[in-house]
Amino acid sequence: MSMVFRKIIILFIPIILLSCAQVGTLTGGEKDEIAPQPVAGKTFPPNETIGFRSNEVEITFDEFIQLNNPIQTIFFVPNHATPIASIKNKTLSLKWEEQLKENTTYVIYMNGALKDVAESNDTLMTYVFSTGTTIDSLSYSVNVVNARSNKLVKGATVGLFALNDSLKPYYFAKSNASGLATFSYLKEGTYNLAAFIDENLDMQIQPSESVAFRSQPMEFSASQIDTVPLLLSTPLGAKKTNSFTYNAPGSFTVASNYSLLNADFFMNNTKIEKENMYFFEEDSVAFYYAPQAETKFELIVQSDTISDTLNLRITEREKANSLRLIPTFKNNQVGNHETVSFTVNDRIVTVDNLKIELVNIEDSLKIPFETKIDLNKLSLDFDRKNLTKIKVLFQKGAALGQQNTLSDSISLFLALKEEKDYGIIHVDVSQFEQNVIVELLQNNKVVQKVLNFDGSKISFSNIEPGLYQFRVIEDLNANFKWDPGNRALNLQPEKVYNFSKPTTVRANWEIDVPLTPIQ
Repeated sequence: MSMVFRKIIILFIPIILLSCAQVGTLTGGEKDEIAPQPVAGKTFPPNETIGFRSNEVEITFDEFIQLNNPIQTIFFVPNHATPIASIKNKTLSLKWEEQLKENTTYVIYMNGALKDVAESNDTLMTYVFSTGTTIDSLSYSVNVVNARSNKLVKGATVGLFALNDSLKPYYFAKSNASGLATFSYLKEGTYNLAAFIDENLDMQIQPSESVAFRSQPMEFSASQIDTVPLLLSTPLGAKKTNSFTYNAPGSFTVASNYSLLNADFFMNNTKIEKENMYFFEEDSVAFYYAPQAETKFELIVQSDTISDTLNLRITEREKANSLRLIPTFKNNQVGNHETVSFTVNDRIVTVDNLKIELVNIEDSLKIPFETKIDLNKLSLDFDRKNLTKIKVLFQKGAALGQQNTLSDSISLFLALKEEKDYGIIHVDVSQFEQNVIVELLQNNKVVQKVLNFDGSKISFSNIEPGLYQFRVIEDLNANFKWDPGNRALNLQPEKVYNFSKPTTVRANWEIDVPLTPIQ
C-alpha cells in the first residue's frame, strides 16, 4: 500500500454526545456553572438516528437558552447543508433546505452556539445521524504545528478532501489550543489531508492562506492518532515590491518578496548604478540618489520576470535633515574583528580629517588615523596595539554628503576588545546529511548563521560571553534561507529543528557543543 502512515497508532474510540461548561459572571446567590443540557428523550429525531429523512432537528434543553452567532458556531460535517437555527422557550430548532446525500453519516457541531440566559455558560455539542443504515465510526486526530517556529497552531481548519476535489474539504475539524484537530464519525476511504488558516471563512484553501498538507493521500480503514504533525507555512505570494521609503537626506530603501540582485532600478527615469547601491539582503536594498528640487519620485523596478512601479512624495523639510553618524558597533564596544565605523543616510563625498579626533583615554594623547569611505560608510583605521579605551570626536561638518549636507557632531568613549574577550563554539552537525543552515541564537535573536554543505563540524567565533541556543534549518536548495511549502508543487516546507539546551560561552574559551533537540 503506497499511502503515507508514518508512526500511526491504531485504536477505536466510541463517540458520544458532548457538552461542557464555562464559568460566567457572579450575579448573587449560588452560581450556576452548568451549561444547558439536553433533556433525555426530548431530541427529535433522536441522536444517532439511522435512515434519517427529515430536514429538521429539535433539541429541548433543561433551561432557557439563547443563540450565540449561529452562522459561525453551528455547521454540518460533511458540509452539505447550511442549518438555520431558531429558539422557542427551551427548544432549539435546526432546519435546512438542501437535499442530503444517501448513505452518509452527518455530524452537526454546535461549538459555543448556545448559552443559558442567566450565566451565559456555553455548550459544545454534537448531533449525529445517518441517511443510511449505519453510522460511520472512524476517528482521526493530528496536530498542526507552525513550520517555522515549531509552535502549536490554534484555530486551523483541518480538512479531509475527496481525491477529486482539492478546494473544499469533505470532512473538517478545527485545531484546539493544543494544536490538536480531531475528526469523528468518518467513513472508510482514501482522502487528501490539508490544514489551512481560513482567513475569509469560505472553507476553501486560497493561494495566500497558510497551509499544511500530506504529500500523499491517506487511507482510512481504522481509527488513527497521527504522531506526525502537519507543518503549516504561508506560501510565497506573487512577486511584489513591498515598500519604497525615503531616509533623509539622500537614501532610499526598497524591499520585496523576491531577489533584487539582478533587478534594474530607475528613479524619475534615471538609472541607479550598482555602485550607488547597498544590499542588506537579496530582497532589500538601499540606494543613494540626490533629490534636487524634486519632491515626487517614481521608482521602476525591472527584472526578467517582473516590472513594478512605485511612487513616493516627500517634503522640503524632510530633505533638509542633516547627516547623522550611526555607529556600526554596539554598546560603545568594538571587537578585534570590527572596525570603528559609522554610516549615514547619504553617499559620502568627502571627509575632513581635521575635524576628527581619536584620543587614548589612558594618556590623553591623540592617535594617528586614516579614513576610508565606502559609499555611505566612514571607517577609521589606526594601530590598536596597547589601546583599550579611546575617545572619538567628530566636529560638525566632518563628513559631507552628495546633498551638500554636513554631518552632525558626535563624541563617544569606546572600549576596544581583544580576541581573548570572546569565545569560540564548535558544533557537530554530522547528524544532518543534507545542506543545513545553523543559527546561533541569543534571546531568540539570530547572532550568527552558517550554511553547511558537508555535514561536518562548524565554528562560531568572536562570541560574546553569555547563554546561547541553536536552530538548524534544512536548506535543500542552498539559498541560505528557510523556504515555506508549496502545495501546488507538492513541496513540503523546509524542516526546522530547535535545540533547547542553553550553552554557556565564556571569554577566552573554546568549546565543543552537542546538539540536544527539544522534545
